[in-house]
Amino acid sequence: MNRRTFLTSLALASTAGCTTTKSDSAVASSGEDTSPSSEATTSGPVQRPVGESYSRPDGATIVVASARFTGAARLVDGTTISPEEGNALILADVRAANTGESVVDLPSRDSLALITGGSQYRPLKPKGKPGGEPTLSFPFGGALYETVEDAHPNVTALGWVFFEVPADSTDFRLSLSDSRSSTVEAYWEGSVDPSSLPDMEVTSLDAPEEHVNGGEIEFSVSVTNTGGNPGLFNQRFSVVRSNVPNAPGGILDATVEPGETVTIEKTLPAKGVQDVTIAVPPAFEKTTHVVPTKAQFGSSHELPNGVKLRVDKPIVSDTVWVEENGGGFENRSIDRRSFAVFEITAWNPTDSIISEPEKDWFEVEGNGFVDSNSNRGFARGLREPVEMPYFRGSREIAPGETTNGVLYFDVPKNTSTGDIACRVKWPVTERANKVCEWKMGE
Repeated sequence: MNRRTFLTSLALASTAGCTTTKSDSAVASSGEDTSPSSEATTSGPVQRPVGESYSRPDGATIVVASARFTGAARLVDGTTISPEEGNALILADVRAANTGESVVDLPSRDSLALITGGSQYRPLKPKGKPGGEPTLSFPFGGALYETVEDAHPNVTALGWVFFEVPADSTDFRLSLSDSRSSTVEAYWEGSVDPSSLPDMEVTSLDAPEEHVNGGEIEFSVSVTNTGGNPGLFNQRFSVVRSNVPNAPGGILDATVEPGETVTIEKTLPAKGVQDVTIAVPPAFEKTTHVVPTKAQFGSSHELPNGVKLRVDKPIVSDTVWVEENGGGFENRSIDRRSFAVFEITAWNPTDSIISEPEKDWFEVEGNGFVDSNSNRGFARGLREPVEMPYFRGSREIAPGETTNGVLYFDVPKNTSTGDIACRVKWPVTERANKVCEWKMGE
C-alpha cells in the first residue's frame, strides 16, 4: 500500500502560465463548496477546462493543472522517454487531495485517459533506472504522479502524467474514470499547439578521412532546432568496421534551444588498420580509413608496453647465407621472388622488465605482396648479405638492455627498397591491433 503522505494546504496551486477559469482554482482555495453534495446533482461526466478542479462526493478533489506539448522527456536518473516517429508527448500536471473528512483512495494514474483526434491513449509508465528517482528533469522538473490509497484528510498526490499522441494533435480531452463502476466521472478539455514542438534536424557529420591507428577517432554531429521550444535530441548512430562484425554504435544526446545549433562531439576506438563507417540517420554517413603509425626506416617507435623498436633499411637479395646448427647453407629465392633482409633493434628505456615483440608479429609488403612468415626453421642467423644472429623475439628485456637481430621475408623480384614496408602488430589479433609501418622517407 502506497502511503506517500506529504501534507499540503487544501489549495493546490496551478502551475505558472496555465489557463484557469477560477483564480488558482486547482482545489478548493477559492472558497467554492467542495462538500460531497456540491457535484452530486451533475448528470453525466463533469466537464472542466484545464486548470479547474473537480470534487468527488467522497471528498477527493482533482485538477489537471496544466498540459504541455513536448518532443521528448527525461528523468533525473537519465532515462529518456522518446516517442515514435511522428508522435509527441503531452505532459499533464495532475493534482489530487483529500479535502474531506474521511479516508479515501485518490485517483490512480491508470484511471486517466487522453482522447484526441478520435483515438484514446493510455498513460505511459516510465520506470526509470533501478534506485533512480521517478522525477522529471526535462523539459521541466517535478515528480511523476503516484496515487495514494487510503489517503487521510489533507493528504495530496501530485505529479506529471505522460501520454504519447500524434505530433499534429491540437484539441484533447483528459478523462477520469471511476475504477469501481468503469464510468467516466469527469473530463478536462484543453488544447496544444503543434507549432510549439521542437523540430530537430541533423545538419552535418564530420569525421576524418584518415586516422592513425592506436588513438581514438574524433567525430562530431551538428543538430539544429527550428521549432518553437527547447528540444531533447536523443538518437542512435551506427558503426560498421571492416574488421569487426556487429560493431557497437552509440547515442547522440543534447538539449537544443529554439533556433540554435549544437555540435555533439564523440570518439571511437581505432586499434587496428580498418575502415570505420559512421552513420547518422536519416542521411549522413562518413568512412574513416584507419592507417598504421608511420615511421621511416632507421627511426624508432614505442610499443604500448614501453619497448622501443627500430627497423633499418632493408637489403634486397636473391640469396641469403643461413647459419644453422653450427653449419650453414645458401638459400636461393624462387624465380619470381627475392629476399628483403631487415636488421631489427629493440631496447628497454623503462625501469621495469618488459618483453620484446615476437618474430611472427612482423610482416612485410612489397609491391602488393605480403609475407608474414618469418619462421626460417632453426636458423641461428645470417652470414650474408649481413652477419648477424636471427631476431628471436618473445624474451624479457631488462631495464636499459638492447637486443637486435635480422629477419628476412619474400618480396617480388625487382622490388626496390622504396616499394617495401615492414610492419609490426601489437598485439597480434584478428580484430584489434596497433600497427607501426616502416618505409623509406620521401
